[in-house]
Amino acid sequence: MDIRFRLLIILMVGGVAGAVWTFPSWRGYFQDVRVSEAFPGLDLDLQDEFLALPPDEREALFELREEDANMALEMARVAVSATETAPESEQEMGEMETATVLSTGSFIEIDPLHWGEGTATVYQLPNQSRVLRFQDYASARGGDVHIYLSRDPEPRTAVEVGVDFLDLGRLKGNIGNQNYNLPADLDLSGFQSVVVFCRQFNTVITTANLR
Repeated sequence: MDIRFRLLIILMVGGVAGAVWTFPSWRGYFQDVRVSEAFPGLDLDLQDEFLALPPDEREALFELREEDANMALEMARVAVSATETAPESEQEMGEMETATVLSTGSFIEIDPLHWGEGTATVYQLPNQSRVLRFQDYASARGGDVHIYLSRDPEPRTAVEVGVDFLDLGRLKGNIGNQNYNLPADLDLSGFQSVVVFCRQFNTVITTANLR
């Protein structure tokens, strides 16, 4: 066999082996990679805030845009809106430090666009009144967000929340400790979870199973 032909075969085999060996480092050139890019339709003065969102949240908004561009744009606008901090007067535990804990649960992450953290606890005060308190709370932003008590233990959709829920009013802030007074005649035994619900998009932001 001609020596030049043999050298060519050796070089080809070596090239293939090298390509296989280094595959993880160059395979990215053949994949779609989303870089930091503006969100279509979002006002120019909001693009910096959008790029400051966590990467998984930005990616989720782009994916949602492929299904429903209008909703994705509205959710992007909400996501970059200013955070709302709960009233400073409710940051300390106050009289709840001596109250009785009736039930408690931790908020969960449903997906990158719908998440919460911290705890929800129902306290009974010495005067027998009851208060729902969010402690160390933070959540995704939403539009027209209300606090519901639901009979489902961990609802993740509006359908699972159902229609037989108790509305405790608007969320006081997507960041910070906050309190919600419970009706004196409320039978808590039928409610199993606290739901932070966005009425603008008819969706659950986060939920906490009360136990």
